[in-house]
Amino acid sequence: MKIASSFAVVVFVLIAMIATLGHIDGSVTFGEPPLNTSSDTLPITGEEEAYLRFVVGTLQGVSSDISSLGMLFSNPEFDNDEWKAAITVLLNRIESAPEMIVPLESSARLHAFQEASVAAVSHGAEFAGLIRIQLQQGQSNMTDDAAIELMAAAEAFGQAEYLLNRFLDEHPLPE
Repeated sequence: MKIASSFAVVVFVLIAMIATLGHIDGSVTFGEPPLNTSSDTLPITGEEEAYLRFVVGTLQGVSSDISSLGMLFSNPEFDNDEWKAAITVLLNRIESAPEMIVPLESSARLHAFQEASVAAVSHGAEFAGLIRIQLQQGQSNMTDDAAIELMAAAEAFGQAEYLLNRFLDEHPLPE
């Protein structure tokens, strides 16, 4: 199974997530809001908003970088130094994302979102590490381990998206 073909399914999920994450700035709205089962409907605090903007930006960056990897691997050029440099930059950014999110402390209301976000970037980093090994070996076939990590990342991105949308539907942004 080629890396590029494996990316196709994940890219669709990640692109949908990028569009949905636009909801945080009020520019995009999707579907029906989930029922609020919580009695906590207080607006988002300034600290929560800053946290969300940073984490969502990081998630969008990782998602975009994974998509870019897929595009670059659709036409591998192992003898092209510019191609290898572009791949290396993307892999470095994906692998460094957990360092940016793991140490963050979220509010209690955003704890589940924090966990899903950490899982998404961690699986993405594991995937990138496995792709880096393949790149060093000049292979474009995705290993089973890399495919598993890529799918786990997509699943975690989907969970983070769901939790973010639910939180935003239940807690209004301040004026």
